[in-house]
Amino acid sequence: MNAQVLYVLLVEDDVDYSSLLRRRLMGSLNQGNGQTFVVAQASLLREAIEYSTLHPIDVIVLDLNLIDTVGLDTLVRIQQAVPGAAIIVLTGRDDQTLASQALRLGAQDYLVKGNFNTEVLVRAIRYAIDRKQSEQALSEVAKQLHQVKHAKTPDAISDDLAHDFDSLLAKMAVQNSMALSELGDDNPARVHVEKLNQTIHLVSALTRRLFGRLSSTNVS
Repeated sequence: MNAQVLYVLLVEDDVDYSSLLRRRLMGSLNQGNGQTFVVAQASLLREAIEYSTLHPIDVIVLDLNLIDTVGLDTLVRIQQAVPGAAIIVLTGRDDQTLASQALRLGAQDYLVKGNFNTEVLVRAIRYAIDRKQSEQALSEVAKQLHQVKHAKTPDAISDDLAHDFDSLLAKMAVQNSMALSELGDDNPARVHVEKLNQTIHLVSALTRRLFGRLSSTNVS
């Protein structure tokens, strides 16, 4: 079975720092867990956007202050250009207000240069991927539930589909719980993981109610 290939893009205008970080990430991320990571780097927002047109970017590690863009506008522009990527802000500014604003705008995490080691960044990248995949899976569940709601007869729902829902939600719950257990109470990303955890439980409850109702209808 081929390993899943994931793309990480470092967007940082300090080329020496970015190159060092890239080498460390390549060594730490690719340790035979069924995933292959490609770590690339760009020093300009324009270069990052161009690279994203050629490769399916999974995670962007983003410095907010680049030569061609500064501040939260950098985050907004990269989100618009690469909407499917999880974004981790990596900046020299230890600013809780800025961190909160970045997370509200959709960043998965906010790390300050000099306040973390490679292991912390690797963990942030893996959790960002897990959270993004969980969000996408929840979106897919919502679409299927919408289709179920508008199905003409309960017979449109199979036991296999119910089992698939249960398995998917259980997997997301485990991944999210693991991420939550690793985040300290003062981590600004914790609130987003908690909200996602609440959403998973709500969807799980809704799914049980829906399939339980349909199942009893079929039996009768």
